[in-house]
Amino acid sequence: MTTTWPTSAPAEGPPVPPDLPQGVVHLWYLGLDDLELPDGGDCLDAGERQRARRMQRPVDRRRYRAAHCALRHLLAAYTGEEASALTFHRFCPRCGPAVHGKPVWAARSGQVALDVSLSHSEETAIVALCRPPLVVGVDVERVRQGVNWSAVLSGAVDGAVRTDREGTQAWTQLEAVGKAAGTGVVDPPRLGAEGPGGWAEATVPGVQGLWMVRALQAPEGFAASLAVNDRPAGEVAALAWSCEPGCPGTPVRNSPDCNEPS
Repeated sequence: MTTTWPTSAPAEGPPVPPDLPQGVVHLWYLGLDDLELPDGGDCLDAGERQRARRMQRPVDRRRYRAAHCALRHLLAAYTGEEASALTFHRFCPRCGPAVHGKPVWAARSGQVALDVSLSHSEETAIVALCRPPLVVGVDVERVRQGVNWSAVLSGAVDGAVRTDREGTQAWTQLEAVGKAAGTGVVDPPRLGAEGPGGWAEATVPGVQGLWMVRALQAPEGFAASLAVNDRPAGEVAALAWSCEPGCPGTPVRNSPDCNEPS
């Protein structure tokens, strides 16, 4: 089963998401260069606007605004909150509430109703969402050429890394685990061997428990990975905000070849 990537003209507004049951992860694939911002980016907060202004290239500013605007409108569609009213704070498992760590969104009630992770690289972005106590982290990267992956991944990955594709894929796994845990990769996670369904166990220095991580299907020239604090009891569903004619409007369910790296 193959995901159709969002490469054509965007829809006029944010999509209506399917139900998100407990134990299910939704992955939204976004083509940032084709994404029409529903409100022109007016939903972004002062911090997001400031970060966008600091970017030197107009294309980077536009892609950043598109990714974060899309994240807000997706959360709004799932929760009924106003996209511009959403607030985030950061939480570090080592320090507690901090200026670093994982961005966490809480509803007006103060409860964390959804766990969410955003990653974007050039024109591609992925948003992962689930319901607590499941926790997610996602990472997508352009395949990096000419990197000394043996040195970069030393101590984090068993076995030799033979190609730039393999190295970038392993790096996205480390990043996804670091995002899910809220620790980043300053102290890199340790990846175990791949098991059933493509999932591998991972540990994070200084953080209790095991994480599960796997490669995701990604557009040509990119690698992506998903990490969770427990293997999902349900499906991992791939969706697209806007896509080519014939793109499925319902989740792409796991199958032996679904969500495998391209």
